[in-house]
Amino acid sequence: MTRDILIVADIHGRVSRLNELVEYRQKLLRNGEILNVIFLGDGLADVFSCKQYDNIIVHTVRGNCDVHDRFSPYGEEIPLYRLINAGKYKIFMAHGHTLAVKSTREELCREACRQGADIALFGHTHVPTLEYIKKGSIRGVDRDLAIFNPGSLGDFDGSFGNLSVGENDFLLSHGKYHNVIKK
Repeated sequence: MTRDILIVADIHGRVSRLNELVEYRQKLLRNGEILNVIFLGDGLADVFSCKQYDNIIVHTVRGNCDVHDRFSPYGEEIPLYRLINAGKYKIFMAHGHTLAVKSTREELCREACRQGADIALFGHTHVPTLEYIKKGSIRGVDRDLAIFNPGSLGDFDGSFGNLSVGENDFLLSHGKYHNVIKK
């Protein structure tokens, strides 16, 4: 069975966009499915003020603009990095500001490999990105690695990402808010 995960970053106050996107994605779920959302920082207050939904799991990391939102409403400290599993794949999550992603992806790749990840997700640049890094192409990268940035849901055109995880493969893709939510 395929598992789809919504990936968002850099909301910057556009809570209504997040609410609409989550509602849209929930309508696509099959009976009993849970919507998984990965949030990559810069808008934790937006995520926490988002409507409460049934059947949703949100995985979050902090961004550089989340200085006053270190803790979830449940008291959990939100980390700068997180490693989660999706099927047989390990996903490294970071906003990216502490890994200098605006100038290079090398430190992101090295840290993801240190964590044993197959996929590295990041935000911060607001630029939708999908790259496949071959093992050994960067010093310290000892495995093949997919790196992905969903772009910014808060920017004018509002981009987001999707990760579909199957039994033996995964697919990363980008979407535009205005192409999905018609106003």
